[in-house]
Parts: sequence; C-alpha cells; structure tokens
Amino acid sequence: MKTYTPYTDFTAQNKTISALYGMYAQLEENPDTYMEFTPIVVFMAFSIEAYVNNLGARHLSIWEDLERLPWKTKISILHKSAGKEAVWGESPLQFASEIFMLRDKLAHGKPERVEGPPCFDLGEVDDCLRRELQPDWYTQISRDWVMNAKDRFRLLMKYLGELFGHMESDHLSLSVSGYVEDDGQEG
Repeated sequence: MKTYTPYTDFTAQNKTISALYGMYAQLEENPDTYMEFTPIVVFMAFSIEAYVNNLGARHLSIWEDLERLPWKTKISILHKSAGKEAVWGESPLQFASEIFMLRDKLAHGKPERVEGPPCFDLGEVDDCLRRELQPDWYTQISRDWVMNAKDRFRLLMKYLGELFGHMESDHLSLSVSGYVEDDGQEG
C-alpha cells in the first residue's frame, strides 16, 4: 500500500515578517490612531535574525554550531562566507546596528532615572509627568522613525540576500509544503 508523508519547510522569518508587516498595515490604514511602536522594533530584530539564520542554514553546513553566536558575529560570518567585507558604519548594516541597539535596550534594559526640567510649582510637575518622561534612546522610536525604518529594513534584507545571489524578495519566502511518496518521490 502506497503512503504519503506531508511536509512543510517552515521559515521563522515568514512568521515574524508577516507579523511585522501586519503592524505596518494597521499603522498605514489608520495613520491617526495611536499605536505602540516598540513591537515594530522588536519584530524587525526578530525578522532580521531569523533571516540571518535562514541564510546561514542554507549556505553553511556548520551553521548549527554558529547560530547561538551574537547577531553581529553571524552577519560577519555570512559576509566572509560570501567573500565580502561587512561595513558597519554604512547603510544598510548601520541600520542593523541601530535596530539591535534598540532591541538590546528593550530586552536587557535596567531601570534608569529620567529627569524633566526644573518646575516652579506642582502643576508644572504634573504636566511634565503626564507627558511621560523617557530616555533619549527610546524617544527616537517615533512614528516618523518607524515609517522610515520600513524601507531601511527592506534594503537591509535585500542586501543580506544578495550576499548569496538571492532575489530581492527572498526574505519574504513563504513556508513551502508538499508530500513525499513512500518511494521517495516528492509531490
């Protein structure tokens, strides 16, 4: 009796990028609605690292031994493997550094005191506290920054894929499904 085994070649970056672009769709459909931008930064970092791991697994047979390394080391290894040099002070790698700096601050942050300007009465203090005091690094995550980051993200992902000759849309690859017949034939 013939049997068939279904399979899916799952890609993590497909899920994280889908979530990221879903957040962007909400932001673009309702530009006047308040939205927390922190998840966009986090999912950008997830998506970049998932794609870096995808590229590494596809192009380096020893990737399982490397995938726990820091993100920057992994990107440097991918560059060396592709015969290129990583230039961190220029786009698009500069954007990767920016995203991971923000992600690291969010993921590994410690309490920090943020002081407002001197106030001359308690009414001014109340007004200042209502505006929510935030550290400088966090205030850069504005609507304008997030909207600008979308294209910078796309350019980074395109750049990483091009290290190995992949098409611009490679990072958008969906999970591929099919089946294998008991005789080894794929369908």
